[in-house]
Amino acid sequence: MCGFFAVYRPIADIKKFEEAIISAGRTLTHRGPDDEGSFCDGHFGVHFRRLSVIDLSASGHQPMLSADDRFVLVFNGEIYNYRDLRNKLIERNHNFRGDSDSEVLLAAFVEWGAECVNYLRGMFAFLIWDRQSQILHAFRDRLGIKPLYYCRDGDTFLFASEIKAILSFAPHLAKPNQCAVFKFLARGWVDDTEDTFFEGITSVAPGTVHRLERGNATKHLYWHPTFAVGKPYEQETFRNSFSQTISLHLQSDVPLAATLSGGMDSSSIVALAAQEVSQPEEIQAFSVIPPETVDESFWIDCTVIKTGIRHAYLQPDWSEMSEVFDTVLTAHDEPFQSSSCIYQYLLRREVAQRGIKVLLVGEGGDEVLGGYRRLFYPYLYALEADGRYELFNQALNGASAFLGIDRASALSQLKAYRGMIASGSSGQENRSAYGVLSEDFIARHRDLVDEHSYPPMELEAPNRFFAHLTEHLQKRDIPYVLRMEDRNSMAHGVEARVPFLDHRFLEQVFSFDYAEFMLHGVNKSMLRRAMVGVLPEEVVGRRDKSPRPGSNVHFIYDVMLKPMQETLASGVFRNSPWWRADCAEQFERDRAARDVQRAEVWFRIYSVARWTSLLLKGNLT
Repeated sequence: MCGFFAVYRPIADIKKFEEAIISAGRTLTHRGPDDEGSFCDGHFGVHFRRLSVIDLSASGHQPMLSADDRFVLVFNGEIYNYRDLRNKLIERNHNFRGDSDSEVLLAAFVEWGAECVNYLRGMFAFLIWDRQSQILHAFRDRLGIKPLYYCRDGDTFLFASEIKAILSFAPHLAKPNQCAVFKFLARGWVDDTEDTFFEGITSVAPGTVHRLERGNATKHLYWHPTFAVGKPYEQETFRNSFSQTISLHLQSDVPLAATLSGGMDSSSIVALAAQEVSQPEEIQAFSVIPPETVDESFWIDCTVIKTGIRHAYLQPDWSEMSEVFDTVLTAHDEPFQSSSCIYQYLLRREVAQRGIKVLLVGEGGDEVLGGYRRLFYPYLYALEADGRYELFNQALNGASAFLGIDRASALSQLKAYRGMIASGSSGQENRSAYGVLSEDFIARHRDLVDEHSYPPMELEAPNRFFAHLTEHLQKRDIPYVLRMEDRNSMAHGVEARVPFLDHRFLEQVFSFDYAEFMLHGVNKSMLRRAMVGVLPEEVVGRRDKSPRPGSNVHFIYDVMLKPMQETLASGVFRNSPWWRADCAEQFERDRAARDVQRAEVWFRIYSVARWTSLLLKGNLT
């Protein structure tokens, strides 16, 4: 994992900007503390920071030039199938100096051009500059695991692994995107488009290739989820596919570990990882139990005993929570929506302090395999629409433990979902933000007030359940989750890997009959069945669903009470056009009532207020 900043000026020489490019690139030193390099020639310049994970030698140094010096590569990520690709390329007469995946990637481009991306299995964001044709290509992996930001500033094109590098090079671009701020405050998520919190700075969309030639920029989508007719589920096929995925994700020349909670996702990763190595104790896992959250130590301990892995509970200094808020904001460049982000930031800092440079995490399991309660009603809807009434009734009868409600209540929720679909209503789950945002701010973004939170059926999906899964993968959940994971881990020079988001595994899962996903009303049913005998019965049979660590109620009403009150009382806050003048009074009423939904809103408001303050002071770089 690494970081880079690049400038492309098709009508002017870049040489005079070399020092500024290096300076901007060095704002990403945390992403690559092991090595750095620069290239500046003609119309293209780049600075690169390296985190050495595969082939620690100098042969992995970047920017990397092809054997004939024609192509220049900068690459952030991991190519998990690089050894297979290397063998294929050797058969095609390519020679290699070292054993890095970067060198294989560059050779793949030399051999196949932009089509090389179709051969890659991994997480990546990379640029390739063709010095002969003067064409720049920019690639991002299929699900956006690795970040890549893009901006056109007049006749200059900027690319970066994090926004802070762009702002360092071009401070005048530090302008809030009012639309993004509104969407974030009103509904809590903004990563459904390529827009960021900064006007004119966008995120390169997952699964796309950008081609820049003489100032003309084009892009095309090279991958999107596909759905088979619906193969019957095969437990062995599923487990073998995921085991192979885990094996690929274990490749590392530096210390590796995993996070472990009491849920199915991280537990499955460590259990299968333990089977892929010669001794289970080669796998090390870390857990954390934050205050005011569900204590999952019982299920964690069961998994540790069953698998024989090494394990430790980490105890970050939770008293730092309020002091570290601005530090986390600076790491992220943009507001974040939940206290979970801070807990995860502190956990990854503790992991880094123990010498770990690669961390396997369970992100993506809920979105790929059907883990969320809100996915159950589209699942029922699809079964009903297809006339699969026996499966429909089995799911309803078996879901009470997962949903926390009885059959009658579940039917009532399904009726509400049907009504939402029929009426075309937005389906926004928490609309309490509109009670604290200013009327003028709402009026200026009226088109977003009732924006749909659920996908239209124009998506290329066979039913509403798959449409919702796709929406979670591409818009609602995963883009934000991956942004949080990348910044929290890379802030400490740790590479996070997400096996559940391996595209080959995802395609395998999406080839199964959708009825298998929540069979008998059990979430992540396919994973649970595959892990019988591998994980403890207590974990496989666990039906309640714990959220990510962190309590917004405790954090915003207790931990951050004084900073929150000071922020709400400040003149800068009261004079903002974004919220109502009586926010301070409303906050006290909500705090007294311990209002859960409004606590989420207050967290977002505080996050935006602090972000704005840092932005005005120029402290985000």
